[in-house]
Amino acid sequence: MTNMNNNEGIPSRCWCGKGIVTYVSKTEENPYRRFFRCEIGKQRKKENHLFKWVDDALFDEIQRIDEHQTRIAEEIEDLRSSMKKTVEEEVMKHKNSIDVGCLGSILTILCLWSKRD
Repeated sequence: MTNMNNNEGIPSRCWCGKGIVTYVSKTEENPYRRFFRCEIGKQRKKENHLFKWVDDALFDEIQRIDEHQTRIAEEIEDLRSSMKKTVEEEVMKHKNSIDVGCLGSILTILCLWSKRD
């Protein structure tokens, strides 16, 4: 939902702070088309209170949500890449420590074996 300061998405309040009411157009140009209007804007025609077609508001809201979803998908991909890099680094550290341990074990076995003869 949008705030009082801009006219994007589905409005919840007018700039004046009043609530929004949904009406149905009765004009020939837009018969039965629904619109949002400030509660007092209908009486005070000379003042510029909120007016917005419902279909335009829904389209704006869908675009806003789509942009938000795209940003979230990008953040998830960045996190996935970062986690993959961290896991690979930890695996290499662990592998190197195992290699050193294995090498030490092999040398110990060889030394013990050579002393046996």
